[in-house]
Amino acid sequence: MLRILQLSTLLIALGNSAAWGAEKLAQNVVTPLPAPAPQLLPQTAATTACLTTCDTVAMNCQNSCVVVGPVATPNPAGTAPCNLNCTTQQLVCKQACNRGP
Repeated sequence: MLRILQLSTLLIALGNSAAWGAEKLAQNVVTPLPAPAPQLLPQTAATTACLTTCDTVAMNCQNSCVVVGPVATPNPAGTAPCNLNCTTQQLVCKQACNRGP
């Protein structure tokens, strides 16, 4: 009977300790704040025209990367370097458009 009493006392103590620990843990939980919505810069007619020009020039550049007809010495890398160059030029052009006056 004494062992049952000791065992029940031990279980009650452990149960209270675990409940207290869980409650303490719940109090320390930090809820992250939601990220603010992204704000787009206002587009002006001049900026839009500049961006459209960059896109048009890039598409003309990429069209020139396509070889029509037989090629005497084909590039082992294919058209990738040419396309990468066109895309890089497009990015630089668009960054200049967004700087504004």
